[in-house]
Amino acid sequence: MLLALRDADSDPADFPSDAFMDEPDPATYRQARLSPNWRQWHKAIQSEIDGILQPDRADPVTAFPPGSTVLPSKFVFKLKKLTDGSLDKFKARCTTRGDMDRTFYEEAETFAPTPQLTTFRLLLALCLKHRLMPYHYDVSQAFLQALIPEDERYYVRFPKGYIHPKGYVGAYMKKALYGHRTSGRLWSEPAHRFMTDRYPTLSRSTYDECLYIGWIDTQLFIVLIYVDDFIVACADELSRARFHTDIMSTFQATYSGVLNQFLQLRIDVQTETLPTGESYPTRIELSHERSITDLCAKFSIDTDKQPPRSPMTEGLSLPIPSPDTIDRSIETPLRSLIYSLLWLARTVRPDIYYHVTYLAQFCHQPTVEALTAAKRILHYAYSTRDYTLAMAIDSAAPQLTAFCDSDHAGDTATRNSVSGYCLYFHGMLIDWWSKKQKSCTALHSTEAEYVAMSEACTSALAIYNTLTEFFPSDELITINVDNSAVQTLVTQRALSSKLKHIAVRYHAVRNWCQGPLRKFTPVWIPTDDNQSDIFTKALPITKHGVPIIDKFTARLLDIKDRRVKLVEKLRAAEAQQLHAQQQQLQQQQRQDKIVLASLQRQNLIG
Repeated sequence: MLLALRDADSDPADFPSDAFMDEPDPATYRQARLSPNWRQWHKAIQSEIDGILQPDRADPVTAFPPGSTVLPSKFVFKLKKLTDGSLDKFKARCTTRGDMDRTFYEEAETFAPTPQLTTFRLLLALCLKHRLMPYHYDVSQAFLQALIPEDERYYVRFPKGYIHPKGYVGAYMKKALYGHRTSGRLWSEPAHRFMTDRYPTLSRSTYDECLYIGWIDTQLFIVLIYVDDFIVACADELSRARFHTDIMSTFQATYSGVLNQFLQLRIDVQTETLPTGESYPTRIELSHERSITDLCAKFSIDTDKQPPRSPMTEGLSLPIPSPDTIDRSIETPLRSLIYSLLWLARTVRPDIYYHVTYLAQFCHQPTVEALTAAKRILHYAYSTRDYTLAMAIDSAAPQLTAFCDSDHAGDTATRNSVSGYCLYFHGMLIDWWSKKQKSCTALHSTEAEYVAMSEACTSALAIYNTLTEFFPSDELITINVDNSAVQTLVTQRALSSKLKHIAVRYHAVRNWCQGPLRKFTPVWIPTDDNQSDIFTKALPITKHGVPIIDKFTARLLDIKDRRVKLVEKLRAAEAQQLHAQQQQLQQQQRQDKIVLASLQRQNLIG
């Protein structure tokens, strides 16, 4: 398949008819050499090696000193595409086998901070609330801009098969290389130093070390660092221009403009323009449409077949794997599929989160039933691939609103309950999860709801602390629960004797809902209005469709016309079935009247 070339840095002479052959990414250097795109891969390889062998980064060697530790390396090839499927660039990353470095490292020496996805969504929500435009910068070969201490430097052998034009066989690394255990930590230090030196008015978050928030000339300024990506949110062009100058003079970076692609996510920022000419975002949509399509091709999903109307059959309970049902031949594809679905569910598809986490427990004991169920989820995700996580500010909504729920003894294998939770910031969904209550086995539904509420408050409190660290507020978090007994238990002063056997860690929720440490206001809601119900069990088709669209996905997912028409079709079918049943009942009543009249006439004649 031929696709149009979109890489401005590539030489058109290397491409036949300004096109390239779309193929799977090569796994080895040999496969790259045999690829029809070898000229493009070769150019990407030379660009990577030239970047490594810069004088301040590494010293090339033609032979390694006797007795020295030499780490092998390999090329990781990636044909990077934009969200619309067009080519971005050919990427060849030289990575070392850091696991073969026998030097002992403490945990503190290898830890590298990485922001949570919740923090990323919170940043987008803050952009909508404070009218900040998000911009994207990508640092090229970021790890190679981090200096290695002299006592930790190492030799690296070039990948097998690669021959350098000058006869070099490897290099003595002065700066970090991808793949080594300490590279992430080494890179985080110059990145943090850049922020503190250039922007002393910004404060580093205590709860997420990759988030920086502050004010520059009375203007709010936010920076989120995700490895080699800098997401900058600001209101005026002067602040962005200053940051642009600073980062370009410090690192080798690429400016991508307004944020439109991040972590394979397609990001659509809808804006309005002020009379002054400055723009601000009014709505942000996140989607994974292209990734879902690629996954269907990878796992051979027949998308022409009738798609399932829900991710999982209601009440599905797969049997406990036994030696006869475990199939190790499908372990790798099952793991790959589950991990891919987990990424979709954790980023923009909370409607499949419970279903994927349920199947994740079969990764170490793979069965055909589990693989079939996982493919059903992927097929459902493909049929609803136009779903987007839509974010728009709701000024009437509280700052933070949480929902929690549980399914008592929902796991039929262990009889553990399942907790579900979701959190809104001014009406925008920013956090959700579904997990088993592994540390206890609830004796009744109230206990399961009590534990679920405690876990939900813990997660919501982390977001609350991050916000109040920079934006002080006394507003309490509204937490919705559909069990009135739990609402009473967390607000009364005396601890019920029926809950004294629960672990102490879960009783912290009582301090958060009353007294001087109060942070939450518990509110009872009907079960049908509990938006976290979808994270506790596989709902029936009617509940996963109509109520979820009417209540849950009003903020969670932006449903396109095709999905709405499907729901209307389901409603019409149900109405038609009900009408047919009523007609059948009326006809039966008429027949009964005829029979009764006939019997009465016979009695009169007799």
